[in-house]
Amino acid sequence: MSTFLRPRRVEHPTTAITDSLARRHFLEGWDAASFDSLKYSYGLTGVDQVGNYLWVDMFLYMLVAIAVILLGLRIANMWWRHNRHLSTMGNPSRQAYWATNRTSWWPWLNRHVLAAPLWKKKHNAQFQISSAIDNGTLPGRWHTIMLVVYVGLNVAWCLALPYKVLDHRETIAALRGRSGSLAALNLIPTILFALRNNPLITLLQVSYDDFNLFHRWAARITIVESLVHTIAWMYNTTSGGGWAAVATGLRTEGSYGWGMVGTVCFTFIGIQAWSPFRHAFYETFLNIHRLSVVAALIGLYKHLEMHHLPQMPWMHLIFLFWGAEWVFRGLSILYYGFSLKKRSSIKVEAMPGEAVRLTIDLVREWTPRPGCHVHMWMPALALWSSHPFSVAWAASPTPDSKEMTLPILEGDALNVPGAPQKSKQISLICRARTGLTRKMYERACKSPNESFTTWGFIEGPYGGHHSLDSYGTVVLFAGGVGITHQVMYLKHLVGGFNLSKTSTQKIVLIWTVPTSDCLEWVRPWMDEVLRMKGRKQCLRIKLFISRPKGRVESSSETVKMYSGRPQPSALIEEEVRNRVGAMAVTVCASGGMADGVRAAVRPWLTEGSVDFIEEAFTY
Repeated sequence: MSTFLRPRRVEHPTTAITDSLARRHFLEGWDAASFDSLKYSYGLTGVDQVGNYLWVDMFLYMLVAIAVILLGLRIANMWWRHNRHLSTMGNPSRQAYWATNRTSWWPWLNRHVLAAPLWKKKHNAQFQISSAIDNGTLPGRWHTIMLVVYVGLNVAWCLALPYKVLDHRETIAALRGRSGSLAALNLIPTILFALRNNPLITLLQVSYDDFNLFHRWAARITIVESLVHTIAWMYNTTSGGGWAAVATGLRTEGSYGWGMVGTVCFTFIGIQAWSPFRHAFYETFLNIHRLSVVAALIGLYKHLEMHHLPQMPWMHLIFLFWGAEWVFRGLSILYYGFSLKKRSSIKVEAMPGEAVRLTIDLVREWTPRPGCHVHMWMPALALWSSHPFSVAWAASPTPDSKEMTLPILEGDALNVPGAPQKSKQISLICRARTGLTRKMYERACKSPNESFTTWGFIEGPYGGHHSLDSYGTVVLFAGGVGITHQVMYLKHLVGGFNLSKTSTQKIVLIWTVPTSDCLEWVRPWMDEVLRMKGRKQCLRIKLFISRPKGRVESSSETVKMYSGRPQPSALIEEEVRNRVGAMAVTVCASGGMADGVRAAVRPWLTEGSVDFIEEAFTY
């Protein structure tokens, strides 16, 4: 792999290119002295290829080392949970051993680094300079450390140049070569981390949201280094022949013209992807972004090809990644959405609280797993855009089905009797914001019975790597439509409790909604969960109505309703002090609520065996 990615030590035909350029410049009226002053603007003259090879190797070794460390930690964590699951599944009432931490360094690292925000408590809440400008979210502390190292190394590599030379333009030429090589190299993780089918997501069980964060930063580094590469070339060219030489080079040398196309496109991508633009017009941004990326990659490919530069294999790898991504996505769409007899359909129902419930009838069965999400396509309302939604429910198959999925080792499955495994129907819930979700809601409101059916299809499923089966206590926080991420966990864990296939003995759902009308979003599914055998022994539900229209009354001892917003610190302290075995706290909610739950959980990470799991779509 290193040999493939590293620039090949080929005998580059610099002399032939230089002679060709010289003849061309003579024809344009340049003399030999003028051309000599331009020698650091063309080919590899002055470029520190030995240094480029060295830093490319360092970059690859760094990426491999990080992946190995993360994989090792992930395997160790999976092994620990697997043993905990096996030891408590047979006798789930005796979990005191697993309720306390068995090491001190890991809980400390988890509390102060891995689960910590950058500063104080803000992480997924939008970071705003003003109420009108949304600047996205702040990375966590661990992400920040990795990004600082990543950015710092790229800066250091660009500054590690031959300064002790007679002509400073040789140093500028070395900067041109170094920044160009690093820009092309950083394009590999930029593309890889943007892919939904990135194999590292499954291998390392790192969320797409995390990879998307690193995608954005790798892209920013690529853009800056592309600009440095172009400016270094322009500096040497203007110092040798003025702006006329720049114009001549762009006009007569296709490689430089295509290189300028790539730089302009990359710069436009950087401006267009700025968070206020991205979030204000996301669907428009996405379509323009894809077209700009295609133009930038074509420009870079032609730039490298026409000068036979040694970074060409990197472009082949990038196109392989991107091509494979679209092949997998296309196969997923075709498999679940089309058959010789029919195609999948989507029923859209308007719900209280400006929400819609989507029921998707697939042409083939799929295996639902708690915590997964799909990308939904509805060409009738949004031809080119797909949207990610958590899978709220998978309809049970025929009554004679006797199978369920039980995670063995964080994602593997074993068929055991007792509950459904396959389904041809999935349901989603989404709030009407802008774009597609608003169009769906408004059309449903205007349709008979406030619902309509159209053709559409899904892509996925993705995610769902977190197994909660080894925890004695599970606390599920949901805000608004975040309930869609938690309902499947409820069904799975209650079923596992009844069959003694999970360690979970206490399940607590804490759901916040604006009004009690919003409970209609998941009422048929919650009714099914509440009718499950053993539910009263393990499940408690706390509903918080933030803007109640009248008096709020609890329906039973196990399902209670409250006015106002929850206080995560008080709720978590109560559950931690009365926990059974190890405890998991998960949250799928708005950025502010998720940050509040994170802040409430962190002090307990070093006090007991408590884990924090967050589901967020911050892209």
